[in-house]
Amino acid sequence: MLAKKYMSDNEKFADVFNYYLYNGKQVIKPENLHEESISEIALPYSEKNKNTFIEKYRDIIKRCVVKSDNHYTYFLLGIENQSEIHYAMPVRNMLYDSLNYSGQVSRIEKNHKKCKDKLSSAEYLSGVTKSDKITPVITLVLYWGNEAWDGPKSLYEMFKETDLDILRYVNDYHINLIEPKDIKDFSKFRTELGKVLEFINASDSLAKMKEILENNHEYYLHMDLESARMIETFGKAKIDMKQYEKNKEEVDMCKAIEDMILEGKQEGIQEGIQEGIKALIEVAKELGATTDIIEKKVEEKFNLSKDEAVQAVNKYYN
Repeated sequence: MLAKKYMSDNEKFADVFNYYLYNGKQVIKPENLHEESISEIALPYSEKNKNTFIEKYRDIIKRCVVKSDNHYTYFLLGIENQSEIHYAMPVRNMLYDSLNYSGQVSRIEKNHKKCKDKLSSAEYLSGVTKSDKITPVITLVLYWGNEAWDGPKSLYEMFKETDLDILRYVNDYHINLIEPKDIKDFSKFRTELGKVLEFINASDSLAKMKEILENNHEYYLHMDLESARMIETFGKAKIDMKQYEKNKEEVDMCKAIEDMILEGKQEGIQEGIQEGIKALIEVAKELGATTDIIEKKVEEKFNLSKDEAVQAVNKYYN
């Protein structure tokens, strides 16, 4: 998957979490990120069910260490890439995180058995000792669409209307979400990722595309291949990538943006003409004009051939 490969890069991975967790401050260092297995497995706690287990696969998960005031903090960071809105994302992410925690507990239990540690009856039952600790997991949903995320962002939002007296006993689960439409300041990103998300955000507005081209002309003139591929896919930009991929050149995104702006303007003109024809026909019909007269008016007003005028009137008349 394109997005998975793109976000596996440690610099971009650190960039997106620094934006989300630290408001753009460079706390997480790329060199302090280490790959973890994307397979999340829940092993049984009892010998009776030892042949059964649950296995799911994440997009990306990395181990991270952050040093602050001579204190080290360890945690796991996961990314789930979404090109489309997922309406069960809270349940899906909750399962990933739960499986990871379950796996951590299983590994601790396995290590105690391997070392033949002496455990109390309570410790033996749970598989962990009072002093054993597990590592926190943060899963981030990175949505690549240019529409606002209208899916649930918490487990509570997925429930039917429920009595609040009951709901307060049900644990909620919130997803951590980044969506281009919700980003206010793209300058908080330090890698090409910020420009990719900014383009996706602007891809449905000619005015926004023109603005980012004017403000970031030099950058979009020399964009790296991987970022250009992301924009081509998720920003729906028409780019002839073959000419750049052959020689592994930087991509001139300025031309692609200019072409999109020009194409959008032409589409807008055509839509305006179609709406104008439709309005003219409606007025003429109310005045009782015949089809021949309407066709002639359309032909003259919109500078169409007679055949084109006939086709236009036939499209809207009935």
